[in-house]
Amino acid sequence: MRAVKDRVFRDPVHGLVEFKGADRPIADLLDTLALQRLRRIKQMGFAWLVYPGAEHSRFGHALGAFHIAQRLTRRLELPEPVARHVRVAALLHDVGHGPFSHAWEHVFDGHDHERWGARIVSEDAELSAALDAIEPGLPATLRAFWDKTYAPQFARKLVSSQLDVDRLDYLLRDGHYSGAGYATYDLDWIIHALQIAHVHAAEADPRDLVVDYRRGMYAVEQYLFARSYMYAQVYHHKTVRAAEHMFVRTLERFAELARAGAEPPHLPIAGAMARGAAVAVGDYLNLHDTAVQAALDRWSGIAGAPAEDPVLRDLAHRLVARRLFKTFDLAGDATAGDALWPRALAIAERRFGEHARYYVSLDASRSVGYVAGVDEELHVVDHPRYGAATLSRLLEDVPLANRIPAIRLVCAPELVDDLRPHVTNVLRPAPAVTKR
Repeated sequence: MRAVKDRVFRDPVHGLVEFKGADRPIADLLDTLALQRLRRIKQMGFAWLVYPGAEHSRFGHALGAFHIAQRLTRRLELPEPVARHVRVAALLHDVGHGPFSHAWEHVFDGHDHERWGARIVSEDAELSAALDAIEPGLPATLRAFWDKTYAPQFARKLVSSQLDVDRLDYLLRDGHYSGAGYATYDLDWIIHALQIAHVHAAEADPRDLVVDYRRGMYAVEQYLFARSYMYAQVYHHKTVRAAEHMFVRTLERFAELARAGAEPPHLPIAGAMARGAAVAVGDYLNLHDTAVQAALDRWSGIAGAPAEDPVLRDLAHRLVARRLFKTFDLAGDATAGDALWPRALAIAERRFGEHARYYVSLDASRSVGYVAGVDEELHVVDHPRYGAATLSRLLEDVPLANRIPAIRLVCAPELVDDLRPHVTNVLRPAPAVTKR
């Protein structure tokens, strides 16, 4: 019998990512359609329209998350099979993502990537068989990660929490490929600072994942600032957000037409999702950036006959040709946004009529990018000021400018001149009142 060769990948972020020894069977998952599909989904959505190097895929990110999971489970000396569960869950954590990442979920309600991930590991025959070959019953075990019921909870938090393998990888990876210098932090020292400790005295299992702040306080602060700045300057860059809004509006128009019985061709699976029809896992796995981009090309008219609907045709063409919407920064002033919106909509209606809502919108995004649920919160121990705290509490110490929502008016370029005086008016400071 021939020996099974190890699998080794050269990664620009972590160096060598190795599937050796006990981890070698996990590499067989990489050859399934479900995992190979991630090569056709960009990690950073539409960020490549601003940062030309940001073309990397979720497949590379999956390898990076697996590599960090390897390091952490070894550092924490987790027992088998818990360590194996964490590593496989890390590798598969993004398997349910739709095309263009999170923007897709804004259009098709109820089709979030976590729900699809849980379905794929159980219902895709190829992947499910590969998982069962690693460990009988592993698909059901992985579903517990997405359902947030896996025990022990500290293992689940390594895959989904404030400081999990997903975020630890994507900050470094996205910073590398985008060229942005905001994402640097000391991964080695964070891994060194993570521990398992007894923090829940009243619960059956008192153990949880904690960060030793005195051991890793500078690395943790680096990480918090890196995350905040990457959201402010890269993920929520004004042009990136404008492109995402255009994509969402384009797909919303497609979905509206599908529900009205006038579904445009070239994206039938999305049409079924828009109508609320059941979608099989095998069909969902045929959805990826390449398929949607091909549909956009056809709807726009650059690859065959264009879409009959003028709104869908126009939005698709603008997006494909990178004729992006413009933005007005409202300086985090929600009141200004509320005051401006009726005027902006009225101006858009004069230009685009009943379809105005596809051409103007308000965008609000928080730079911290993530609000942890109670079951995802990470504990911090031995903090010099707070003693015991959480990462959410430490986020409150991030400079206020990076926590104020970025509120912008996003609009078609032909609306800019008419909107500019109204934006200036709502942002103009009120006259000072002189006291006598």
